[in-house]
Amino acid sequence: MERPLGVEQTLGVERLSVEVRVRAGVGADLEACAGLIVSRAGGSVADRRTRLVADLEDPERYIAVAEVDGEVVGYGGVIRHDLSPDDPPATAPSGYYLIGLIVAPNWRRHGIGDELTKDRLRWIAARAGAAYTFVNVGNGAILDLHQRFRFTELTRDFTFPGAPLQPGTCVLLRADLTDQ
Repeated sequence: MERPLGVEQTLGVERLSVEVRVRAGVGADLEACAGLIVSRAGGSVADRRTRLVADLEDPERYIAVAEVDGEVVGYGGVIRHDLSPDDPPATAPSGYYLIGLIVAPNWRRHGIGDELTKDRLRWIAARAGAAYTFVNVGNGAILDLHQRFRFTELTRDFTFPGAPLQPGTCVLLRADLTDQ
C-alpha cells in the first residue's frame, strides 16, 4: 500500500516540500535497503542483500520502504517468530516482530519512521491481533516512537533466537492491534 507523505526538508535556509512514498519493498529496492542496514549495523552489502531476498520471498516476512524521488531513504522489516520446544523459558513469544527500522541520516526527524511503522503495523494487523518488537533501552528515539503506537513493555528478561542480546540491555514490547 503506497502512502504519500509531505515532508519538508531543510536545505540551507530554504525549506523544500517533497513527497515521501511508503510502500512494500520489491527486488529493485534491496540493494538500497542493504546499504542502509550496513550503514547502521556493518557487514557486507552483498550478505545483507541475500538475506533481504529471502525475506522478500517469505510470506511471513515483510519489507517496507520509504522513497523520495525514486531513492530509498528508509527501510523497516517484519518477521514471524515461532517458539520452538527447545527454546529456553525466557524466549520471546511467538508472533510478528517489527525489526530493523532505518532512515537515512539526512531524512531523520521528518516522520518517515512513523510512516514505515504504520505501514508495517497495517501489514501485521491483517494477519494477527498483536505486534512485538524489542529495543535497546538506551535508544530513546525508537522507544518514543513505539510508545506513540501504544507498545507496552512486557519484560527486560528475555532472549530472542539469533539476536545477540545482553541481559538487561533490551526491552520486549507488545502492541494490541485489535483496537488501533
